[in-house]
Amino acid sequence: MLNINYKFTDSEIEQLNILRAQSNNYRLRDKILSIILFATISISVLQLSKIIGKSQKTIENWISTYFDEGIDCLKSYNYKPKKPLLNHFEKNQIKIFVTFENPETIKEIMQYINDKFQIKYSREGVRKILIELGLKRLHLKNVPGNPPTVEDQKQFIKEYHELREEPDSITLFGDAMHLIHQNLPGYCWCDPSFKPIIETNTGRKRLNILGAYNPSDKSFLHLSSEENCNAERVIEFLRLVSEAYKGFSRVNIVLDNAKYFHATLVQEWLKQNEQIQIKYLPTYSPNLNLIERFFKYAKKQLVVNKYYKTYKEFRAKTFQFLNNVKDHIKNLEPLMVEKFQII
Repeated sequence: MLNINYKFTDSEIEQLNILRAQSNNYRLRDKILSIILFATISISVLQLSKIIGKSQKTIENWISTYFDEGIDCLKSYNYKPKKPLLNHFEKNQIKIFVTFENPETIKEIMQYINDKFQIKYSREGVRKILIELGLKRLHLKNVPGNPPTVEDQKQFIKEYHELREEPDSITLFGDAMHLIHQNLPGYCWCDPSFKPIIETNTGRKRLNILGAYNPSDKSFLHLSSEENCNAERVIEFLRLVSEAYKGFSRVNIVLDNAKYFHATLVQEWLKQNEQIQIKYLPTYSPNLNLIERFFKYAKKQLVVNKYYKTYKEFRAKTFQFLNNVKDHIKNLEPLMVEKFQII
């Protein structure tokens, strides 16, 4: 119980003022100030708590401790931080779990801590631990599961740059993209209170696009329709390329190892049309095909967070984009640089 009738002597008040002036700890200075104010002016503990910014209980404890132990209890601030629930070893176990298991949500990590250490943390508590451990929530990227050797990738890049230096020739990147009439959800800034809901289509109609990207002038040539990609379609596409670049004695096209690019009909056509030369990529190496970046950009422009009520509208918008790639050159320039990631 706080003794409100305690009489402070002038000597006690002087000692308190000297001790406060000598202290560099702001928390200790607040503690001493609360006792000085209680001793020198007519003020209640409630008023003191508002002035100092501490609870009434805290103020009462400070003054009572002074009454019981004297001024020596004020010569140090014996603050004992709350002991963390998890020790260093246990936090390291969490880091190992997150590093190797890659949980998607904080809830999964909360469950792991509860199961492993029988300790319950709040979501915010776990988030702080993850930040302390240097962990972050990242958007994952896809890489081929069985890439070629580093040496094979470097050799391809070397041969590609040699093709680019050939006189009276042009080198293109080609591939097929199958664009479905469907709205793909993506990221967006929004008011969480009014989170947007995207509309989707019930159909699965798609455009099959055979394209050739020219890194020299950022142009794009394509053969697009609902027909499936097969040997006949590839030959039709190669004829389109040959006609578009008939001013060059040699047109090199970098392609992946899809079956329709290796088909017997295609190989026979190539023997009779030597202007077109196919440079096949190493197996499982989309990272070396520049057109993959273009197609990713195209999908973002055409189907990510984009809703088309009818297939006709979807088809029209797609052709409008593919036929006017020049309008996107500023966006494509930093994306389509001829530097390749080696996996």
